[in-house]
Amino acid sequence: MGRPSSERAPALAEASKQRARLAAAQADLNELKAARLRGDLVEAAAVEQEWSGILRTVRAGMLAVPSRVAARLPHLSRTDIAEIDAEIRAALTELGDH
Repeated sequence: MGRPSSERAPALAEASKQRARLAAAQADLNELKAARLRGDLVEAAAVEQEWSGILRTVRAGMLAVPSRVAARLPHLSRTDIAEIDAEIRAALTELGDH
């Protein structure tokens, strides 16, 4: 015959806990899927790719500043332009270190 109910109780309680954990995990997964479909949740890789593109554009724009300044302000010396370039590169390097 079967085991007495007092012996089955711990096993039944553990099975019940496991079913509850599974149901909670499935509910969490369904919430994440729904949030992604609504557009409330985006993939980290997509965000990183977008920001990488933005930062590349900013970097290129900043590196172009010295030549644009030199063209607009012809009275500045090469040393002045080199100093502007050095400051911009130092700032970009510092940002890249963080």
